[in-house]
Amino acid sequence: MLTITSKEFHEKLSVGNDEIILNGPPGNLRGHVNLRNNHEDAVRIKTLELIPVKQNSGAYKTDMPLQISCRLAPGEERTERILHRINPQTPPGTYESTLNVGGKARAVKMIVQPHIDISIYPGDFTFQDTTPGKTHTAVFTLTNMGNMPFQVPDIKHVAALDMDMLCKAFGIGFREKNAETYNQVMDAITKNVRNNLTDWARATIEEKGEIIAPGASKLIHLDITLPANCDAANDYNGSVRFWDKEITYSVKAHNDKKIK
Repeated sequence: MLTITSKEFHEKLSVGNDEIILNGPPGNLRGHVNLRNNHEDAVRIKTLELIPVKQNSGAYKTDMPLQISCRLAPGEERTERILHRINPQTPPGTYESTLNVGGKARAVKMIVQPHIDISIYPGDFTFQDTTPGKTHTAVFTLTNMGNMPFQVPDIKHVAALDMDMLCKAFGIGFREKNAETYNQVMDAITKNVRNNLTDWARATIEEKGEIIAPGASKLIHLDITLPANCDAANDYNGSVRFWDKEITYSVKAHNDKKIK
């Protein structure tokens, strides 16, 4: 079986499209191409040569062949789906290329969509000392993996939950002597949670509002201040919604009352 790549034997094929359109974010450009095997034997197609025609300020530089990965019997014609990836930092816009197959050039138009993608590491933190008003700082690396400038968001407050308190509230609710019906049990649980639930923990980001360019990384400092009505003898857990990512944290008590 003849193997066709971007470097050899592509003259054995013909393309039915006058123009091939690929659309999507840089890592997931999708489209279709109509291929015909003009060879007397079956062929396996791996890649086809793609030559950029127009560049946008040097952002789209690499000659990356189209990955096809299909087989055609002699004389067979088939429409194949294409998944093409280019530099993930390629700015949004339209990029033109040429596909040379079977001695003919076909226009390829890549429509790159805006894509916001960030990476956070680490995403889980553990601190010690649950003294009311105590501030803990989480430092993480934020990397802009997309093709758009990313603005560091502002975070006002986050929850500080005492999981033992929630378990205790359910235990009290189920054991309440005067709670015999479902609604009475739920009322007892709700009352206990309301009486013991802490206020929001205050959260601030030192770098809020700063712009991170595509491909760039930056250290982010997240300050979490425990509420005034928390208990220094209890442990607290919470999560922070950061754009489309979640940062989790736990604060362990550092108090002699915990050790018995």
